[in-house]
Amino acid sequence: MKKLLTLAFVAILSLNSFAQTADLRRKIHVSGSSETEVTPDIIYIGISLKEYFKDNNSKKKVDITTLETELYNAVLKAGIAKEDLTVNNVSSYNYATEKKKNPDFLASKQYRLKVSDLNKFNAILESLDAKGVANTNVESYDYSKIESLKKDLKVKALLAAK
Repeated sequence: MKKLLTLAFVAILSLNSFAQTADLRRKIHVSGSSETEVTPDIIYIGISLKEYFKDNNSKKKVDITTLETELYNAVLKAGIAKEDLTVNNVSSYNYATEKKKNPDFLASKQYRLKVSDLNKFNAILESLDAKGVANTNVESYDYSKIESLKKDLKVKALLAAK
């Protein structure tokens, strides 16, 4: 019985050694890199609009829809496509019911604007009501020809690897 168990144990160990064969093919490892700097030509800007009271009087309020139409008109006047202005966030909790209960409730909306020229954005800000704009910030940058740039850099990296 001991001989049978020993023979089985040796057979199992020998199967494990046959499974690990070395790859004897010749290999060459080559590495190359390439980099370039680009100036982003697409800028995403966040614009936050907020309702406010005229002349600190709680009876006359500038509604969010008025501020929205001002923003849309300013975007179209600046020559930016309507599709480049999107709603990013609406910040108001329980908007419909809270507004009925509390007339002093102020709503706000955040927009994301895609611009290729910051001078157009300056023109938009000049035509908006300054009290209605809560804040603006640059959210992100992008480069429109990124795919062709990646292909060119891969080619340069391959040439550098030779």
